[in-house]
Amino acid sequence: MSDPITYLCIRTSTARKAGLHSTGTLDYAILKDAESVEVFLAVTGNSSSGYYSRVAVPLTAIESCLSYLQEGGAIPAKTLKPAFPRGKSVNDAGFLLAVLRAEGLLSPAPEGAHLSIRSGDWSAWRNAVLAETGEPFELPTKQAKTAMTAPEGNPAASITASPPSPPRKGKKARKDSGERQAHPTTEEDENHAPRD
Repeated sequence: MSDPITYLCIRTSTARKAGLHSTGTLDYAILKDAESVEVFLAVTGNSSSGYYSRVAVPLTAIESCLSYLQEGGAIPAKTLKPAFPRGKSVNDAGFLLAVLRAEGLLSPAPEGAHLSIRSGDWSAWRNAVLAETGEPFELPTKQAKTAMTAPEGNPAASITASPPSPPRKGKKARKDSGERQAHPTTEEDENHAPRD
């Protein structure tokens, strides 16, 4: 078993989520190891809903995910999934994509906002991070509860997200069984209604 990595934080920042229907922002940290050999990216907070894994993703693992791309080739977020250990959050790849966009390493593709293309100078970015001194950093071990707040101007109080209810067991009732669903009837409906 290898020794745990000692992380140094170069900077923290915020990224806008990249999903088509996503809202909110992500807090993240740019890290390096104490020997200044490897750069890591880690999501550290989420302003809205969605779990994330508390792991530092090596830049080399991210580059490995993108190594097969042709120049200007577009990728969906799921391309980054292998950069994470198995069994982590389904949101991780999309959140990592948002961080890479915030750092200027990916950009939205012309083919559609759900795709990204490589941009920026990855080598220069890595070298700049490794040249910084950094401060000791520990990854959070537990995800904080996310409070969802009402939009400005709405007097409603803050709402704390509750866990989803468990799925129901058993068969679902068919729509055509039992009584008909209540809905407004029109004259045309009455003319076509079955007679007893």
